[in-house]
Amino acid sequence: MRPTLILIALLGAALLPAVASAECKNFNSSEVRTAVIKKTILVGMAARDVKRTWGEPTKIRSAYPGGDEWEYWNPAGDQVVTFGPQGCVTGWYTHRD
Repeated sequence: MRPTLILIALLGAALLPAVASAECKNFNSSEVRTAVIKKTILVGMAARDVKRTWGEPTKIRSAYPGGDEWEYWNPAGDQVVTFGPQGCVTGWYTHRD
């Protein structure tokens, strides 16, 4: 039983840096163009590519720990894009009032 727990702990430690690091990913021009056409935001995308995809945000908040949040108004619920300290997308969520 103990070797299994050690293996799980090692796997978790190995995956943690990949999840925690929010460096911008180098998407090729075809990947960026496809995202822009589909209006899709990708984790690791640079802020300039988010603007190309969704345009200027309705609101920018710098209070997010380690990065910014860009809010885009949407009648079904505002779309909020979160950025890490390097200025790259770490995720997004829908905020409903």
